[in-house]
Amino acid sequence: MIRNSTKLFPIVFSQGMVSLAEGLLIPFVSLYLVRSLGLSPVLAGTILGVSGIGLILGPIVGGALADRCSPRLVIVSGLAWAGSANVVAAVTHDLWLFAFAYGLSLLASSSISPALYQTALKSAGHPLRSTATLIAVQNGAVAAGALVAWPLLGSHIGNIFVLAATVNGMGAILALILVGPSTQPAASPSFQWVDWIYLPSLKERQFWSIAAAGFLTGVLYSQMWSTVPTAWLEGQTATGFFALLWFLNGCAIFIAEQRVSRLLERYNPYVWMTAACLVYAFAVGLLNIKMSLITLVTSFVMLTLAELIYEPFPPTLYAKAAPLHFKARYQGAGNLAAATGLVIGPIVGELLLQWGGDRTVWSAMTIIGVCAALVVHQGRPPVPKDPASSAAPPHFKQERTHHDELA
Repeated sequence: MIRNSTKLFPIVFSQGMVSLAEGLLIPFVSLYLVRSLGLSPVLAGTILGVSGIGLILGPIVGGALADRCSPRLVIVSGLAWAGSANVVAAVTHDLWLFAFAYGLSLLASSSISPALYQTALKSAGHPLRSTATLIAVQNGAVAAGALVAWPLLGSHIGNIFVLAATVNGMGAILALILVGPSTQPAASPSFQWVDWIYLPSLKERQFWSIAAAGFLTGVLYSQMWSTVPTAWLEGQTATGFFALLWFLNGCAIFIAEQRVSRLLERYNPYVWMTAACLVYAFAVGLLNIKMSLITLVTSFVMLTLAELIYEPFPPTLYAKAAPLHFKARYQGAGNLAAATGLVIGPIVGELLLQWGGDRTVWSAMTIIGVCAALVVHQGRPPVPKDPASSAAPPHFKQERTHHDELA
């Protein structure tokens, strides 16, 4: 069992509410744009890209607020703003107002993540297992959201925004009750507006290697919920089967992540992450053979395996390396890279699909997966020369920066 499980419960609950709303929306928004609003796949990808600016800005804003104010404030206000934005997205008939509203929803939802991980890892006895708990709940809630959205994917697909707004609103009220006030020290008095866009030093090779891999895997991963449904899924039966695959993906991670994390913490994280990136590449490479039921199911199985291995490591390693008073912003900087990949991915996928067809898309994504593995492998820390320190788990090199001096 994880230590401080009672203290972790409000954070886990908040993660569940955020992810439940995401499960209702993210896998199916492209279907909504194409089928309900009648947009072309390229225009739908463009709208998702514009809205995705919120996904990029969210971790930066949330990280700065969590360091300066309180994680509780970030969690409650993020859920409330996401609910309000989803209401606007549900009722508007203007295309660009929809893009703005959905982008605001993504900004509010993604701003919560740094605060959740900062709070969960602050006093964790087993950081990797605490991260695995949040990821397991996240995927379980996304799976539940996909299951709830399944019956609405026909003529009532627009109602997914109403349900997401309801979940966000309930989550904000309950988080206000459950999440206690922060006990962490306030941010440095020298905190200035420029620190909102805090990024680690370029000398921190380990951080940037993982951030770059997060960007690349984000581009690859986003094809599974953007390019696949818009290009290959026709009819209610195929769409329902696609929703079922996402449901099973989330359930598998929810059930297995805690158990897998016990194995993962025994060995070098960079070896595990490199292997996971290669599994990502293999998962999308299968779709380059032939788009069929068997290859799609097999690809989702490999995708799930890669997620189980890869996802717990970045937040845990970021938490180890973050300087005092910059814990949430360090997480936010890492999330920024992954979010940028998720935003750019649908645009890249649709353009490649229009330009060269499906084989071009999946060939490019396979290459991206291999590149992510190389980036992680090159960023691993050097093996310590002192035998007495060789037993310590690998982590980022700590460097004193001007932020530490200010603290």
